[in-house]
Amino acid sequence: MFNIELSKERNILDNFILRLIRIVFSFASRIAPKPAGRLAFRLFCTPIKSTSKSPGYLKRKEAATTLFNESTKHSIAYNGGHIAAFEFIPSNAGSSAPSIDNGETEPETVWIVHGWQSQSLLMSHFVNPLLDAGFKVICIDLPGHGQSIGRTFHIPLGVQAMHAVRSELGAPDMILTHSLGGAVCATTLAGTLSPYLPWSVKKVVMISPPNSMVKIFNDFATMIGLSDQSTKMLHTIVNELSGKTTEDFNTDVQLQNLSSDLQLIHAPDDKEVPFSEAEAIAKLNPRAILHPVNGLGHRRIIVDDEVVQLAVEFLKAA
Repeated sequence: MFNIELSKERNILDNFILRLIRIVFSFASRIAPKPAGRLAFRLFCTPIKSTSKSPGYLKRKEAATTLFNESTKHSIAYNGGHIAAFEFIPSNAGSSAPSIDNGETEPETVWIVHGWQSQSLLMSHFVNPLLDAGFKVICIDLPGHGQSIGRTFHIPLGVQAMHAVRSELGAPDMILTHSLGGAVCATTLAGTLSPYLPWSVKKVVMISPPNSMVKIFNDFATMIGLSDQSTKMLHTIVNELSGKTTEDFNTDVQLQNLSSDLQLIHAPDDKEVPFSEAEAIAKLNPRAILHPVNGLGHRRIIVDDEVVQLAVEFLKAA
Protein backbone atom coordinates (compact mmCIF):
# COMPACT_ATOMS: atom_id res chain seq x y z
CA MET A 1 0.00 0.00 0.00
CA PHE A 2 2.87 2.35 0.91
CA ASN A 3 4.54 1.69 -2.46
CA ILE A 4 1.28 2.44 -4.28
CA GLU A 5 1.00 5.75 -2.44
CA LEU A 6 4.61 6.61 -3.33
CA SER A 7 3.87 5.82 -6.98
CA LYS A 8 0.81 8.09 -6.92
CA GLU A 9 2.81 10.90 -5.34
CA ARG A 10 5.54 10.49 -7.96
CA ASN A 11 3.00 10.64 -10.80
CA ILE A 12 1.47 13.79 -9.33
CA LEU A 13 4.94 15.36 -9.11
CA ASP A 14 5.83 14.33 -12.67
CA ASN A 15 2.57 15.77 -13.99
CA PHE A 16 3.15 19.02 -12.11
CA ILE A 17 6.70 19.33 -13.51
CA LEU A 18 5.45 18.65 -17.05
CA ARG A 19 2.74 21.31 -16.71
CA LEU A 20 5.34 23.78 -15.46
CA ILE A 21 7.66 22.95 -18.39
CA ARG A 22 4.78 23.43 -20.84
CA ILE A 23 3.97 26.85 -19.39
CA VAL A 24 7.61 27.97 -19.60
CA PHE A 25 8.22 26.73 -23.16
CA SER A 26 4.83 27.84 -24.46
CA PHE A 27 5.63 31.40 -23.35
CA ALA A 28 9.34 31.40 -24.23
CA SER A 29 8.91 29.86 -27.69
CA ARG A 30 6.53 32.65 -28.69
CA ILE A 31 8.72 35.45 -27.34
CA ALA A 32 12.13 34.04 -28.42
CA PRO A 33 11.53 31.01 -30.66
CA LYS A 34 15.14 30.27 -31.61
CA PRO A 35 16.66 30.34 -28.09
CA ALA A 36 13.65 28.40 -26.82
CA GLY A 37 14.19 25.80 -29.53
CA ARG A 38 17.85 25.42 -28.56
CA LEU A 39 16.93 25.09 -24.90
CA ALA A 40 14.29 22.49 -25.80
CA PHE A 41 16.86 20.51 -27.80
CA ARG A 42 19.18 20.54 -24.80
CA LEU A 43 16.34 19.26 -22.63
CA PHE A 44 15.57 16.55 -25.19
CA CYS A 45 19.22 15.43 -25.14
CA THR A 46 19.44 15.19 -21.34
CA PRO A 47 18.38 11.73 -20.13
CA ILE A 48 16.67 11.58 -16.74
CA LYS A 49 17.80 8.87 -14.35
CA SER A 50 15.06 6.51 -13.23
CA THR A 51 13.69 7.16 -9.75
CA SER A 52 11.49 4.07 -9.64
CA LYS A 53 11.22 2.52 -6.18
CA SER A 54 8.83 -0.28 -7.09
CA PRO A 55 9.75 -3.63 -5.50
CA GLY A 56 9.83 -5.35 -8.91
CA TYR A 57 12.19 -2.78 -10.42
CA LEU A 58 14.51 -2.78 -7.41
CA LYS A 59 14.61 -6.58 -7.35
CA ARG A 60 15.48 -6.77 -11.06
CA LYS A 61 18.14 -4.08 -10.69
CA GLU A 62 19.73 -5.85 -7.72
CA ALA A 63 19.89 -9.15 -9.63
CA ALA A 64 21.29 -7.36 -12.69
CA THR A 65 23.93 -5.60 -10.60
CA THR A 66 25.08 -8.96 -9.21
CA LEU A 67 25.33 -10.33 -12.74
CA PHE A 68 27.19 -7.31 -14.10
CA ASN A 69 29.68 -7.47 -11.24
CA GLU A 70 30.91 -10.67 -12.90
CA SER A 71 31.62 -8.91 -16.19
CA THR A 72 34.78 -7.16 -17.34
CA LYS A 73 33.98 -3.45 -17.32
CA HIS A 74 35.61 -1.23 -19.92
CA SER A 75 35.71 2.57 -19.84
CA ILE A 76 36.29 3.62 -23.43
CA ALA A 77 37.25 7.17 -24.39
CA TYR A 78 35.49 8.94 -27.24
CA ASN A 79 34.84 12.57 -28.20
CA GLY A 80 31.95 12.92 -25.74
CA GLY A 81 33.70 11.44 -22.69
CA HIS A 82 33.88 7.78 -21.69
CA ILE A 83 31.55 4.91 -22.57
CA ALA A 84 30.94 2.03 -20.17
CA ALA A 85 30.91 -1.41 -21.81
CA PHE A 86 30.44 -4.71 -19.99
CA GLU A 87 32.01 -7.84 -21.47
CA PHE A 88 30.78 -11.34 -20.67
CA ILE A 89 32.66 -14.44 -21.86
CA PRO A 90 30.77 -17.76 -22.18
CA SER A 91 32.07 -20.67 -20.13
CA ASN A 92 31.48 -22.90 -23.17
CA ALA A 93 31.76 -21.50 -26.68
CA GLY A 94 28.93 -23.77 -27.85
CA SER A 95 27.69 -24.28 -31.38
CA SER A 96 27.78 -20.59 -32.28
CA ALA A 97 31.58 -20.39 -32.18
CA PRO A 98 33.25 -20.28 -35.61
CA SER A 99 36.62 -21.88 -36.30
CA ILE A 100 39.67 -19.68 -36.66
CA ASP A 101 43.04 -20.33 -38.27
CA ASN A 102 44.76 -21.91 -35.28
CA GLY A 103 42.04 -24.56 -34.92
CA GLU A 104 40.66 -23.05 -31.74
CA THR A 105 37.22 -21.51 -31.51
CA GLU A 106 36.30 -17.91 -30.95
CA PRO A 107 32.74 -17.19 -29.80
CA GLU A 108 30.67 -14.87 -31.90
CA THR A 109 29.95 -11.54 -30.26
CA VAL A 110 26.52 -10.05 -29.62
CA TRP A 111 26.26 -6.40 -28.66
CA ILE A 112 23.30 -5.30 -26.55
CA VAL A 113 22.25 -1.65 -26.88
CA HIS A 114 19.56 -0.31 -24.54
CA GLY A 115 16.95 2.37 -25.15
CA TRP A 116 16.22 5.96 -24.14
CA GLN A 117 16.58 6.74 -20.42
CA SER A 118 17.55 3.14 -19.76
CA GLN A 119 20.85 1.32 -19.20
CA SER A 120 22.59 -1.98 -19.79
CA LEU A 121 21.48 -3.33 -16.42
CA LEU A 122 17.88 -3.27 -17.61
CA MET A 123 18.78 -5.51 -20.57
CA SER A 124 20.25 -8.16 -18.26
CA HIS A 125 17.56 -10.77 -19.01
CA PHE A 126 19.25 -11.45 -22.34
CA VAL A 127 22.78 -11.97 -21.00
CA ASN A 128 22.70 -15.48 -19.51
CA PRO A 129 20.60 -17.03 -22.32
CA LEU A 130 23.07 -15.62 -24.86
CA LEU A 131 26.03 -16.89 -22.84
CA ASP A 132 24.38 -20.32 -22.59
CA ALA A 133 24.05 -20.28 -26.38
CA GLY A 134 27.83 -19.78 -26.64
CA PHE A 135 27.97 -16.09 -27.48
CA LYS A 136 30.29 -13.48 -26.05
CA VAL A 137 28.14 -10.57 -24.92
CA ILE A 138 29.03 -6.89 -24.76
CA CYS A 139 26.50 -4.53 -23.18
CA ILE A 140 26.95 -0.83 -23.92
CA ASP A 141 25.75 2.11 -21.85
CA LEU A 142 24.96 4.85 -24.36
CA PRO A 143 26.23 8.41 -23.76
CA GLY A 144 24.47 10.05 -20.83
CA HIS A 145 23.11 6.71 -19.59
CA GLY A 146 24.01 4.16 -16.96
CA GLN A 147 27.68 4.21 -15.98
CA SER A 148 28.88 6.14 -19.04
CA ILE A 149 30.33 9.53 -18.20
CA GLY A 150 28.40 12.57 -19.36
CA ARG A 151 24.83 13.88 -19.26
CA THR A 152 24.12 14.40 -22.95
CA PHE A 153 22.81 12.00 -25.58
CA HIS A 154 21.87 12.33 -29.23
CA ILE A 155 22.25 9.94 -32.15
CA PRO A 156 25.54 11.36 -33.52
CA LEU A 157 27.06 10.93 -30.05
CA GLY A 158 25.66 7.40 -29.92
CA VAL A 159 27.25 6.56 -33.27
CA GLN A 160 30.62 7.95 -32.12
CA ALA A 161 30.36 5.76 -29.03
CA MET A 162 29.57 2.64 -31.10
CA HIS A 163 32.67 3.22 -33.23
CA ALA A 164 34.81 3.79 -30.14
CA VAL A 165 33.67 0.49 -28.64
CA ARG A 166 34.35 -1.29 -31.92
CA SER A 167 37.86 0.16 -32.10
CA GLU A 168 38.59 -0.95 -28.54
CA LEU A 169 36.83 -4.34 -28.32
CA GLY A 170 36.43 -5.47 -31.92
CA ALA A 171 33.47 -5.61 -34.28
CA PRO A 172 30.20 -7.30 -33.31
CA ASP A 173 28.86 -10.27 -35.23
CA MET A 174 25.29 -9.52 -34.21
CA ILE A 175 23.44 -6.70 -32.43
CA LEU A 176 20.37 -6.72 -30.17
CA THR A 177 18.68 -3.39 -29.37
CA HIS A 178 15.73 -1.92 -27.52
CA SER A 179 13.85 1.27 -28.37
CA LEU A 180 16.09 4.21 -29.32
CA GLY A 181 19.09 1.87 -29.27
CA GLY A 182 17.64 0.61 -32.55
CA ALA A 183 17.89 4.10 -34.06
CA VAL A 184 21.53 4.38 -33.01
CA CYS A 185 22.19 0.93 -34.45
CA ALA A 186 20.46 1.77 -37.75
CA THR A 187 22.47 4.96 -38.20
CA THR A 188 25.70 3.12 -37.38
CA LEU A 189 25.04 0.18 -39.70
CA ALA A 190 23.97 2.41 -42.59
CA GLY A 191 27.03 4.67 -42.33
CA THR A 192 24.72 7.66 -42.45
CA LEU A 193 27.11 10.03 -40.71
CA SER A 194 30.39 11.17 -42.27
CA PRO A 195 33.15 10.06 -42.06
CA TYR A 196 31.91 6.65 -40.90
CA LEU A 197 31.49 3.74 -43.30
CA PRO A 198 28.63 1.22 -43.13
CA TRP A 199 28.98 -1.86 -40.93
CA SER A 200 28.28 -5.43 -41.89
CA VAL A 201 26.89 -7.80 -39.26
CA LYS A 202 25.19 -11.20 -39.59
CA LYS A 203 21.98 -10.55 -37.68
CA VAL A 204 20.14 -7.75 -35.93
CA VAL A 205 17.31 -7.95 -33.40
CA MET A 206 15.39 -4.74 -32.77
CA ILE A 207 12.84 -4.70 -29.95
CA SER A 208 10.30 -1.85 -29.99
CA PRO A 209 12.33 0.24 -32.47
CA PRO A 210 11.30 3.77 -33.45
CA ASN A 211 11.15 4.61 -37.12
CA SER A 212 10.40 8.29 -37.70
CA MET A 213 12.79 10.68 -35.98
CA VAL A 214 10.64 13.53 -37.29
CA LYS A 215 7.72 12.13 -35.31
CA ILE A 216 9.85 11.78 -32.17
CA PHE A 217 10.91 15.43 -32.29
CA ASN A 218 7.45 16.72 -33.20
CA ASP A 219 5.81 14.67 -30.44
CA PHE A 220 8.33 16.05 -27.96
CA ALA A 221 7.63 19.59 -29.15
CA THR A 222 3.90 19.06 -28.68
CA MET A 223 4.42 17.57 -25.23
CA ILE A 224 6.32 20.61 -23.93
CA GLY A 225 4.20 23.20 -25.77
CA LEU A 226 6.69 24.51 -28.33
CA SER A 227 5.57 26.92 -31.03
CA ASP A 228 5.94 25.96 -34.70
CA GLN A 229 9.01 28.19 -35.08
CA SER A 230 10.75 26.61 -32.10
CA THR A 231 9.87 23.14 -33.40
CA LYS A 232 11.55 24.00 -36.71
CA MET A 233 14.60 25.01 -34.66
CA LEU A 234 14.86 21.46 -33.29
CA HIS A 235 15.23 20.16 -36.83
CA THR A 236 17.70 22.92 -37.70
CA ILE A 237 19.94 21.84 -34.81
CA VAL A 238 19.84 18.24 -36.04
CA ASN A 239 21.24 19.50 -39.34
CA GLU A 240 23.88 21.62 -37.57
CA LEU A 241 25.06 18.63 -35.52
CA SER A 242 25.08 16.03 -38.25
CA GLY A 243 24.94 17.64 -41.67
CA LYS A 244 21.79 15.61 -42.25
CA THR A 245 18.06 16.29 -42.16
CA THR A 246 15.91 14.70 -39.47
CA GLU A 247 14.31 12.54 -42.18
CA ASP A 248 17.72 11.06 -43.01
CA PHE A 249 17.66 9.30 -39.62
CA ASN A 250 14.44 7.41 -40.29
CA THR A 251 15.10 3.76 -39.50
CA ASP A 252 13.17 2.28 -42.43
CA VAL A 253 15.17 4.18 -45.05
CA GLN A 254 18.49 3.50 -43.33
CA LEU A 255 17.82 -0.24 -43.14
CA GLN A 256 16.10 -0.77 -46.49
CA ASN A 257 19.30 -2.12 -48.06
CA LEU A 258 20.59 -3.88 -44.95
CA SER A 259 22.13 -7.23 -45.90
CA SER A 260 21.80 -8.63 -42.36
CA ASP A 261 18.93 -10.84 -41.25
CA LEU A 262 16.61 -8.58 -39.27
CA GLN A 263 14.14 -9.55 -36.55
CA LEU A 264 11.67 -6.95 -35.25
CA ILE A 265 9.81 -7.65 -31.99
CA HIS A 266 7.12 -5.15 -31.03
CA ALA A 267 3.99 -5.03 -28.89
CA PRO A 268 0.85 -3.73 -30.64
CA ASP A 269 -0.15 -2.15 -27.29
CA ASP A 270 3.11 -0.15 -27.05
CA LYS A 271 2.07 3.40 -26.08
CA GLU A 272 5.56 4.93 -26.30
CA VAL A 273 6.60 3.70 -29.76
CA PRO A 274 3.59 2.70 -31.88
CA PHE A 275 3.53 -0.75 -33.52
CA SER A 276 3.17 1.03 -36.87
CA GLU A 277 6.82 2.12 -36.54
CA ALA A 278 8.00 -1.51 -36.73
CA GLU A 279 5.56 -2.18 -39.56
CA ALA A 280 7.11 0.68 -41.56
CA ILE A 281 10.62 -0.71 -41.03
CA ALA A 282 9.54 -4.22 -42.08
CA LYS A 283 7.76 -2.90 -45.16
CA LEU A 284 10.97 -1.51 -46.69
CA ASN A 285 13.28 -4.39 -45.76
CA PRO A 286 12.59 -7.74 -47.47
CA ARG A 287 14.83 -9.56 -44.98
CA ALA A 288 12.89 -8.32 -41.97
CA ILE A 289 10.71 -10.62 -39.86
CA LEU A 290 8.16 -8.84 -37.66
CA HIS A 291 6.91 -10.60 -34.50
CA PRO A 292 3.94 -8.95 -32.73
CA VAL A 293 3.88 -9.74 -29.00
CA ASN A 294 0.75 -8.22 -27.53
CA GLY A 295 0.30 -7.18 -23.92
CA LEU A 296 3.94 -6.28 -23.17
CA GLY A 297 3.94 -2.54 -23.80
CA HIS A 298 7.27 -0.78 -24.25
CA ARG A 299 9.18 -1.67 -21.07
CA ARG A 300 7.86 -5.05 -19.96
CA ILE A 301 8.85 -6.53 -23.31
CA ILE A 302 12.56 -6.68 -22.38
CA VAL A 303 11.95 -8.77 -19.26
CA ASP A 304 9.58 -11.27 -20.89
CA ASP A 305 10.97 -14.81 -21.08
CA GLU A 306 9.27 -15.61 -24.39
CA VAL A 307 10.71 -12.48 -26.01
CA VAL A 308 14.19 -13.36 -24.73
CA GLN A 309 13.83 -16.89 -26.13
CA LEU A 310 12.53 -15.55 -29.45
CA ALA A 311 15.54 -13.24 -29.82
CA VAL A 312 18.15 -15.81 -28.75
CA GLU A 313 16.75 -18.54 -31.00
CA PHE A 314 16.87 -16.15 -33.96
CA LEU A 315 20.48 -15.17 -33.26
CA LYS A 316 21.78 -18.71 -32.81
CA ALA A 317 19.91 -20.23 -35.80
CA ALA A 318 22.18 -21.19 -38.68
